[in-house]
Amino acid sequence: MGAPAGITASRVPDLAGRRFTAGVLVQANFGGTLRILGRTVTASSMGAGGLAPASDAGSCMIVVATDAPLDARQLTRVARRAVFALARTGASYSHGSGDHAIAFGTASASAAPGADADLGPLFEAVLDGVEKAVLNSLIATTTTTGFRRTHGARAPGGPAARAPGRPSAPPFGYHRVVTRRSLL
Repeated sequence: MGAPAGITASRVPDLAGRRFTAGVLVQANFGGTLRILGRTVTASSMGAGGLAPASDAGSCMIVVATDAPLDARQLTRVARRAVFALARTGASYSHGSGDHAIAFGTASASAAPGADADLGPLFEAVLDGVEKAVLNSLIATTTTTGFRRTHGARAPGGPAARAPGRPSAPPFGYHRVVTRRSLL
């Protein structure tokens, strides 16, 4: 989207009456049209200009970590949801895009995996976390200079809280508790 970056976010969902953490690390370097809360956001709509038009090429790498007791199949399902979350931010999934996610668990190997029917709040937490990490990486980061003086420019404007139509929002990095009740 014209401003490659990497950043993290986390959520604390309830699964079958127990609280777990889902953390995500996103290396955001992909094309598309930025969307916040379902609305298209451009540099001019945020009162700034100067970003080069985004290329459709690029990739996004997402790492999801959770302390929820999940087996390998369930972790694969979590990783797939992480890639799905890119659509919320306007990812184009073009021909040149190679978007990938991996998920791993930190629960004891002896812990019984959770029931598939109870994973909904974790999936929602991962979707929210990836969306938040991508938006943070594009809006709340600073310009950096890397190897061979390459520059990673941050997106224009300010925090997502100033995006068009955005009500006042909690500070970046907040934890949203996701429960079955809050999903209804």
